Amino acid sequence: MSPANSAKRKLAFICVREHVGEGRIGPELKKEFGGVYIANEGFTQETAERVIAAGEADAVAFGKLFIANPDLPERFRLHAPLNTPQPETFYGQGAQGYTDYPFLPARAA
Repeated sequence: MSPANSAKRKLAFICVREHVGEGRIGPELKKEFGGVYIANEGFTQETAERVIAAGEADAVAFGKLFIANPDLPERFRLHAPLNTPQPETFYGQGAQGYTDYPFLPARAA
C-alpha cells in the first residue's frame, strides 16, 4: 500500500503485532503505509524507545505488560521493577491474573 493509498483509504493508523527480531518487516510496513504505525508484540521500555527514536514506529502498544502493570507509564518513568504477566490467568473468571496485579506503593508527598 503506497502512502497515497493509505490516505485514500482514510485509515487513521495500523497496529501490528510484530517484535524486534529476525524477519521483522515493521519499518518497511511503516514506510509503505505512510500513516501512523503502531508496533505491538513483546516490547520492553528500551526496545520501544529504540524503535520510536529510529523512526521505525510512531508508537508502541503494550498489552500483557499493561495488564500486569496497571501503572505502566509510571513504572517506565521511574525505571521501576515490573510485575510479571501471568497469561494463563488472563480473561478468566474473576480478578485473579487480570485486575489484581499490584500498583507501585504510593510515594510520600
